[in-house]
Amino acid sequence: MNRPVFVILVLLYCTASSFAFNGRCGTEMMMQYHRELRANPALTSRTVATELDSCDPEDYYDSVYSKTTSHFQIFYTLAGPHKTTKAFIDSLAVYSEFAYNFHTKDFGMQPPLGQSKTVHFLQDVQEGLYPIEVIDIDNLRNTRFWLGGVCHGCFGVTIPHKTETGASELLIDNDFRYTPTAAMKSKDSVNFDGKVCKYTIASEELRNTRYNYSYADQWDKALRVTTVHELYHAVQIRYLDLNKYYSFWFEASASGVEEIVAPDIDDYHSYLPGMFQMMGIPLNISETAASPTPYANTMYGSGIFLMYLYKFVDKKTDRFIWESFSKKPNYNFKQHFNSFAENKNFSADSLFNDFATRLALSGKRTAYLDYAQWITDDQCFWPNFNYFENKSSDFFSPQTKKFAYEYYANGKPKVNDYKGKVSAILFKDKSAEFSNLVSIFSVDSLYINATEDPTVDSLVWIFSWFDSDSFYPANTKKEPLHAYPMPWRSGSLCFTPLPENKNFIEIRNRRGDLITRINYSGSIHCMDEEKVKELMVPGVYRFRAGSSGKTQDFIVIY
Repeated sequence: MNRPVFVILVLLYCTASSFAFNGRCGTEMMMQYHRELRANPALTSRTVATELDSCDPEDYYDSVYSKTTSHFQIFYTLAGPHKTTKAFIDSLAVYSEFAYNFHTKDFGMQPPLGQSKTVHFLQDVQEGLYPIEVIDIDNLRNTRFWLGGVCHGCFGVTIPHKTETGASELLIDNDFRYTPTAAMKSKDSVNFDGKVCKYTIASEELRNTRYNYSYADQWDKALRVTTVHELYHAVQIRYLDLNKYYSFWFEASASGVEEIVAPDIDDYHSYLPGMFQMMGIPLNISETAASPTPYANTMYGSGIFLMYLYKFVDKKTDRFIWESFSKKPNYNFKQHFNSFAENKNFSADSLFNDFATRLALSGKRTAYLDYAQWITDDQCFWPNFNYFENKSSDFFSPQTKKFAYEYYANGKPKVNDYKGKVSAILFKDKSAEFSNLVSIFSVDSLYINATEDPTVDSLVWIFSWFDSDSFYPANTKKEPLHAYPMPWRSGSLCFTPLPENKNFIEIRNRRGDLITRINYSGSIHCMDEEKVKELMVPGVYRFRAGSSGKTQDFIVIY
């Protein structure tokens, strides 16, 4: 068996909880709408009801105020459906500057570029400042044009300018409440200049489901996390025009930045249960799915990959990726990440496997992982991944897709036609041994040792495939033709690596008498338990590929 990477025992116990999805990033909604438009331009003619009745957007507010900071100009009103408070604006000013400094200094990214006029209040922006409008996002001017409809639960939106390259503006919801989608809606009205204008009341509260509090009550926390997230979208737009291009990494990286900058909010926890239940689904599935909605949790939850890269690889990893996007906008994330890995003399597939291995020990299982190896400080509160359960004697073939990972508990994997990386965890009482497996021979060796070691409680196989097109290295110079498990006691009996220039194996007893001749295809062939016992009594046997050449011994015991 390979030497363990590390063996550790952690006496920390954590309880993971389940969380429901709540709220949405308006920028993600807008990106999906633009993606639909590129695929079907006829959508521009569809009609979408808004929450406004018969009045113009200007009829819903009176005076527009602004507050300036070193890098921002914040626009707001104090009456009507868009009303906010000065305390809200003062906090927003502080959090905006904090996010700006982090993105530009810690991450080393380009600063956001502000557009010259705001999209809702239609205000001119001071040169050199970035505009932020505080509004009821469900009543955004021309919401159909920007978002394709009413959001019903957006924390914020970063809107790219149509003609000013790289420029954008940020919208923040004014109270972190939203209008319900149900038929029964409460309405109110405003009266400016003698005109009565009705609107639907934003009566539903956005919530933090990790700690079960209302963002409408604790709006300062919502401001912190939303400002970090949406301003990161503004930074991304400096590198890639989201009017023209789409990548799951827009949303995934912005979600990851939330936890890095505001680790006490933990809003991303709401996406993890849905993501963990979809094991084996590529992290970038939203890019190819006909409808990205079922995969929203995977897209948002994939921010934990950025957390991993930030902590264990390079704090400025994402700058490299976005700079790569700017040079080759038609390339996908995997291609850009491969370029990053090559630049750092890393293997992208190996990095992804290391990430998947740490991820396998989420929730209560972090007790087996040294605290320094956690992806983030609250990994112990994540849900547990569900492993595919096997009996120890079961044989299975991993079906891992690109940019995905799978976990199997016990069993013996057939990896002769597998692409990707394989690692394993041996659980023994209160400790765990980690191994990276480099060939079929090492997989066989680990499996045999695990099944024969009485101290092993369970064996977890970790399969990950980032982007490599090379098959798992099944045949190496050091790997001889062999049977496994050795000795055989139960389950399937397998022979590998079988040569391509032969098509059958012969099995003989110790006297040399032919027991059977079996046709095969591929580099591995397995006999089921019933067939083994039908042909062979306990004893020593020999096999070879074809009718000539060196024979290999194997033992049958039952």
